[in-house]
Amino acid sequence: MSSKIIAVWGGNNSGKSTFATNLACALSTRDCLVGLISSNLTYGELQIFFGQNIPPEKGLFRALSEDNPNIGEKFVEYGESKNLFFLSVPTRYSSLLCDTVTLQSVEQMINAASVVFDILIIDGASELTNPVSGVGLWMAETICTLHRPSVAAQMWHQSVSDFVRELHIEEKQIHILLAPDGEFDEKVYRSTTGLYFPFELPYVKRASELQNAGTPLYFNRDRACRYYGKLLEEIADKICGGGKP
Repeated sequence: MSSKIIAVWGGNNSGKSTFATNLACALSTRDCLVGLISSNLTYGELQIFFGQNIPPEKGLFRALSEDNPNIGEKFVEYGESKNLFFLSVPTRYSSLLCDTVTLQSVEQMINAASVVFDILIIDGASELTNPVSGVGLWMAETICTLHRPSVAAQMWHQSVSDFVRELHIEEKQIHILLAPDGEFDEKVYRSTTGLYFPFELPYVKRASELQNAGTPLYFNRDRACRYYGKLLEEIADKICGGGKP
């Protein structure tokens, strides 16, 4: 392996895919070739965020099933950045292929992709049984764990504690807090989890609207998105070794 591998993790509705997509955008502006891999085996979220389609001859299942040394051909280039490529399930329904995904095939795919890209980002899943997410967490050198304060997030954090301990990944985690939308007290969440959050991302009210329109927050220039993007750049600095938390 030659690239940096970054995993993005968190519970349901923690903003994982939003963060992974926009972190990839931020890193791609640094003259780095960035590959972004979705762990969602039933629904193609990334192509919605980028406003693009994935044809049947490309995508995650092709990359997993074919022993193809040119794995970069299975990624789709993001039209707004020559340095950013993403790998997700095809736009057309293909979840019947989920059963063909093995831990070995995922490891081989990530190893092959790590030779092509300078930075590889794995958009993980909250479910511990997801093979792409699990292998990505194991292989990553940095894990960005997203927290959107809620009772459900507290329960998720508690439920994965044994998993984190058994995989010895606690020291690789950077815990990132998403500012709540007013429905939960973040001070309560901080005190109950006992976690240190070096970064706190702002709540972006228009996030869903922009994502459904295929516009990454990082490239939008309204005030909330600019602030979100600035914090992403600080996180990118840390990942690239040029900054401090």
